[in-house]
Amino acid sequence: MKIKVRSWQWGIGLVAAVLGLLIVLQLRTELKIRAKLPTRQVNELAQILKNQQMRLAKYESEIATLRRQVSDYDRDREILRLKMAAGLTPLEGPGIRITLSDSEKKLKEYEDPVFYIVHYDQLELLINELWAAGAEAIAVNNYRLGSTTGFSCAGTTILVDTRRLAPPYIIEAIGDPANLKNALLMPGGFVEQQILSFNLKFIIETVDRLWLPAYKGSILFEHATAASEEGGN
Repeated sequence: MKIKVRSWQWGIGLVAAVLGLLIVLQLRTELKIRAKLPTRQVNELAQILKNQQMRLAKYESEIATLRRQVSDYDRDREILRLKMAAGLTPLEGPGIRITLSDSEKKLKEYEDPVFYIVHYDQLELLINELWAAGAEAIAVNNYRLGSTTGFSCAGTTILVDTRRLAPPYIIEAIGDPANLKNALLMPGGFVEQQILSFNLKFIIETVDRLWLPAYKGSILFEHATAASEEGGN
């Protein structure tokens, strides 16, 4: 007796076969994945994940610390640069040393001695010549000059800010020695016309290393206040 197989039975059998194949493939895939895992224990896997997260957090903390250190370093360098520019820190470097003093010439009766002594404006103009020649820092008789330093006189005494100076005046300037020296000794320049022509004692020498102290004068501002870079009316 023949058994008649209906079409829907063939369909069910085909579906069952496909499902069986898929189950076998899934089991094989899971076995392969498990074989590649460091451990088959869930607790150990959780601990490994936790350790990795802790290590990542540590690295992120170290990166944040390094970024803060770089930021602090940049800020410190900017502060140091500003202090150097304002003269608020000692500086050292190559430059020139000038000795300026009254004339040692034996004067004749008709010659006025006032023309043969160093005046404050001569000293001030000499300093200006050094700034113009590229000097980065200047001191007179070991007194560092700042952005608000001024020269004046009280009788025959020269004042720098409120400090009294006495000859000889030792002027030390940090900068390119050759440029500074050439600028001062330029033919027809200030030194030739306003110092050497009056027989004032003038000695200039190049120095490999000068040390200049910090500016000790006042840096208070009574009228000036900080403004935006854009300015305004």
